[in-house]
Amino acid sequence: MRLTQKVYSGLRDISVRQWNKVWACRGKFYDYPAAIPQALKDKGIEVVEMNQLKPELPRWTPPVPDDPRFTDPLPPEERTDWKDEPAFTFDKRMRLFEGIKQACLLAKAQHFEGLPPSVEKIVGTVDVPDRDLLLQRYIMQSQVWNTNEDKLPKRYDSRKPRWHFQREFGIKPEDSSHILLRNLLRLCQSQVTQFPSLESRRQTANPLLHSYVMYKDQPLVLKQTVSFMVTSDSWLQPFGDESVVDASVGHTIPDMWPVYPTVDFTPCNNYELMNLAGFSKELPSLHPHTLVDVITPDHWEDTHIQGNQVLACLMTAAAIARRRFGDDVTILPEPISIQHIALRETRLVCTYFQLNTLDLDNNSTGVKNLVWAPGQGSNLCEKILGQPWMPRPMKKMRLLSFNGSGFDPFLATYLNGCPELTSLSSS
Repeated sequence: MRLTQKVYSGLRDISVRQWNKVWACRGKFYDYPAAIPQALKDKGIEVVEMNQLKPELPRWTPPVPDDPRFTDPLPPEERTDWKDEPAFTFDKRMRLFEGIKQACLLAKAQHFEGLPPSVEKIVGTVDVPDRDLLLQRYIMQSQVWNTNEDKLPKRYDSRKPRWHFQREFGIKPEDSSHILLRNLLRLCQSQVTQFPSLESRRQTANPLLHSYVMYKDQPLVLKQTVSFMVTSDSWLQPFGDESVVDASVGHTIPDMWPVYPTVDFTPCNNYELMNLAGFSKELPSLHPHTLVDVITPDHWEDTHIQGNQVLACLMTAAAIARRRFGDDVTILPEPISIQHIALRETRLVCTYFQLNTLDLDNNSTGVKNLVWAPGQGSNLCEKILGQPWMPRPMKKMRLLSFNGSGFDPFLATYLNGCPELTSLSSS
């Protein structure tokens, strides 16, 4: 097209400078006062503008005076759990800015890259019949073969920021993750024929974790539920022996100065200090073994997921320690180990925590707690959402790069502690 003078004039008309001039001249609206006729003034009739009319309506009262649906909420200061000294509260929806580095600083923990020796020796050694076929069916059941037609949140793709996505219907990512998680736990429990000790394992759905630790003389309070808690009839053995614990005395935990590690926490005066690790009281046959949870935020990196796992393990182990050794325990007579598995869509992230001390005031002295976390999680497959602006094969959701070995860390974590594997772990 030839750029004529008329086209150039049109470009000038829509320029920012021209638009600002037009807006300065015509973009203001002056609301002049209402002109009251003289006849109304002579009769003494008062004229009121419509926007100034405020009718007095009678206050509505519920038919039942003590109906809890219509009672006014109590102010925070009048609640029974009000404390003058605030505490830092958090749950699994809180993302740590520095991820696992910040979590280790709060937990006074030494971070080891990779899996613990007791778990690493189990990875890939257990043969599951038809493993790949079952995993593929579980993935298809959670992603495709489900009849749920929920309204999905509107999509946004940074590769096409101005693309208008139509509203989609299907299974929500959280629901698909729960379906896949239940199937993976069922597949692990089905190995009871090879490992008879799995008969004592129990899977408790949605247990409540309500615990605390003291950091710099200020309580850190956790109150949340996890998807499942796997329990065993015996305590999980320590991941690190006495030599590893003694060597942690000389370890220096990286600092975040000038930022405090509690920068992401929420101060609150309404809280309770409790020791609840899934059960209201300690049961002799149900010992917490592994926490299994679904991570809903899709923008978290693995380090953020691992940081949340470390804090959940710290709070769970602290509640167990205070029940076993008393509320005033600092250096534990016996370490407490807990595992955590997080699932997001088709990605698994495993973290292992060993609690040795609850003296978190000084990170430079004394023994440290121990954390094992791989650098990256394991994918069962790669889920690629549809791209409507691409050719037909890419318009719909696709599942690619199936990886059956990504299930091995999950299975090894579940089987950790079985007496049948003692000889294998000690070799």
